Amino acid sequence: MGKTNGHVRVDDLTNGTPIAVVSTGIAYSESFICLPNVNYAFEYQFASGGTVDAKIELEQGNDPPAAEGAASVNMVIPEDVAAFDISITDELNHIKAYTPATTRFLRAKITGQGQNAATTTLSKFEVTTIVNL
Repeated sequence: MGKTNGHVRVDDLTNGTPIAVVSTGIAYSESFICLPNVNYAFEYQFASGGTVDAKIELEQGNDPPAAEGAASVNMVIPEDVAAFDISITDELNHIKAYTPATTRFLRAKITGQGQNAATTTLSKFEVTTIVNL
């Protein structure tokens, strides 16, 4: 393992259970607490018995979602931020650096698009946080 000059934290926002993204449905990951002044890396992957066609948006808020894994008025997609990943059509592992807006909580909003198979799941969604010391 390589050396680091800071503290590394990894959060599994699927809690070890793939998140079903049925056809054109919407699903949500667990939320996690954002830390200020850190670097974020997101690692995510889909699995499917058919076609993958999904997008991931990051919802954020200063209050936690009213219920984990469900729509909540406490969580919104921040204005004026870059889109996270609007078109995922494969089952490859993706890693993306992303700087979220400054809020206390963050989670993934996953939406099936077009030809997304009913068997599609978000099998991995991990957030690595590196605090530089």
